[in-house]
Amino acid sequence: MRPKLKLTNNLFGLILFVLLSSLPAAAQSVRVEVAKHANKIPRACRSVIPASIPVSINDPIDVPALVKEARCKGAGDMLSDYTYVMRVSHREKEKKGNIKEDTTTYEVFIPTLKSGMHTKGILLETSRNGVPVPAAELEKERVKTGEHLEKEENKIAQADAPAAAPENSPEVKGLLPLGTYNRSSINRSSFGSRTGGASLSAADFLTNCDLTLLRREPKDGREVLVFRFTPRPDAQYDVNNKYMAQLTGEIWIDATDRIVTRLAGWPRDLKGPTESLPALTQTPPAVYFEMMRLREGIWLPRVFRINGMDYPTLFDHVTSDRTSTYSDYIRFTTEVNDVKVNP
Repeated sequence: MRPKLKLTNNLFGLILFVLLSSLPAAAQSVRVEVAKHANKIPRACRSVIPASIPVSINDPIDVPALVKEARCKGAGDMLSDYTYVMRVSHREKEKKGNIKEDTTTYEVFIPTLKSGMHTKGILLETSRNGVPVPAAELEKERVKTGEHLEKEENKIAQADAPAAAPENSPEVKGLLPLGTYNRSSINRSSFGSRTGGASLSAADFLTNCDLTLLRREPKDGREVLVFRFTPRPDAQYDVNNKYMAQLTGEIWIDATDRIVTRLAGWPRDLKGPTESLPALTQTPPAVYFEMMRLREGIWLPRVFRINGMDYPTLFDHVTSDRTSTYSDYIRFTTEVNDVKVNP
């Protein structure tokens, strides 16, 4: 649990120094939303049991059981316990064919949540196109951000959290998650009405696609299982992920932690033989997702990419290429009036 700003004046000053020493102008065009589960075991993990993974690739894997476990392992709410840096790159082709690119870096702060509640993260811009925000503006935004964060945490503290089911009741039996897949979305609107959009979540691909094991390979000293994914004919999509029906690609699942570590997808009409995807890997993916494993064993997002610039007809009126890169995760805990920063 992160400390609340209202504990003591000294604590307030320490938190501001740690969190805000390089932050200025508030971000308006990017939004972060997070939630805390009402129960320790989320719905995606209930009644889920570990899948059996044989040592040899020649032995069959219970893929449906592995998919259920992988959905569970990324269904956690751990992201709400961290502050982090988010770099958003946006590329778009202009009318004359020139490519315009903008990059903005933010630090993201999440107010401390009670179980069953949700909130919006507080984003502060640190640089744009590699140019840091001026120091004078930084000083002003330190105070504003501290006040905003304190106000949100006071509001949450005074609100009633939703009731949770007893931890020993049947509906909360199952596995515990090891990370947070989260979701990245692009939403277009005009005069308050939706005009297009796209979203990317590993959980959607696990739910709506069939997986076929291609190979095993090492990655950062860990074994991963690499699957080809193909959309199921009976899959149900929402308005922002209908593009999935046109994709194929690869999903990497960590063999030990049973969580998706990477996903890359391309339109199926670009693909060669169904048995392999060598040609596709030489072209930019339409969607890309990658996770990172922190020292404490938690998996959190590293990269989201939705590439509508190279595939302008794939998504719903999304013709830009946006990549969000996450780094510098820091978890906050408290012990009485002491503050600990867990890198």
